Amino acid sequence: MGAPWWAQRAELAKVEHSLIKGFRSYMYEAGFIEVQAPHITKATGACENIDTMFDLDYFGRRAYLTQTAQLQLEVLSQFLGRVFTLIRSFRAEPEVDDRHLTEFSLFEFEHVGGFDELLKHIENTIWSGVKCVLEERSTELKHFGVEEEWLEQFKPPYVRMRYEEAIEWLNDYGFDLSYGDDLKSYHEKALAGELGPVFVTHWPKHLKFFNMREDPANPSVVISADLELPFSGEAVGSAEREHRYQRLLERLLESDMYKRLIAKGGELADWDWYLDFWRTYKEPKLHSGCGIGVARVLQAILRLKSIKEAVVYPMDRLSIF
Repeated sequence: MGAPWWAQRAELAKVEHSLIKGFRSYMYEAGFIEVQAPHITKATGACENIDTMFDLDYFGRRAYLTQTAQLQLEVLSQFLGRVFTLIRSFRAEPEVDDRHLTEFSLFEFEHVGGFDELLKHIENTIWSGVKCVLEERSTELKHFGVEEEWLEQFKPPYVRMRYEEAIEWLNDYGFDLSYGDDLKSYHEKALAGELGPVFVTHWPKHLKFFNMREDPANPSVVISADLELPFSGEAVGSAEREHRYQRLLERLLESDMYKRLIAKGGELADWDWYLDFWRTYKEPKLHSGCGIGVARVLQAILRLKSIKEAVVYPMDRLSIF
């Protein structure tokens, strides 16, 4: 890690600064309120996989380094309407490769509103960040060999494709997938490599987080969307949220994540503050939100082959600064 390595990271830091500045600019313009979320949580800070949470001894109680502030933001959205935050997301990922990190920046927002509005907010947030990079970082873009024409593809609207259509498209492209299969990073990159930024929507319920809202027209799928980007694959996960207490509780108890938590010695009480809110709150409103992986967006706009090239201090099992 000599001088050229650090010089490259310094250039990356400037692009990252402008990207996040653009994200925030759109949030402020759209009336979102920035809030601060805890980095030490119960299991309520987990994404889909409880097994990748870092355990902590929190004064004799089991706690975790957070992976997402989604549930904290959901509750505040009921009072503030539109909220966002920028956190460090921690994953106990044992793999050392071009895809996984143990720590990264996650830009998250929740709003009172439905799916179409959600996707428009995501598009506008991404484009606002890219525009800021275009306006402020022409020198750095040249350093990375990125032309303005490349970044123009990130201007909305983005392609929308239901999950089953994506499976059919990928099979026509030469893959061998069945309905119900999860998409791997090479599937995601193939889609976005040909179509540009693309939302894959309405995923089978068993593949997604327990509180994504079921589609009333087909309860086997959830009203969700992953945004796939060139070079990086999935950069955004998003969905409408379930806010009916009884259904929320049922979905949690049915989830593989909950079963893995119990196997690790956890209990339903790990979710008590979140469940209690929806049990007692008298005026629940339809809400939805997302998490945007900052490094995944950087990887896409700078055409970087590895996620580690898109993080100023890339952390994995073998590296620590």
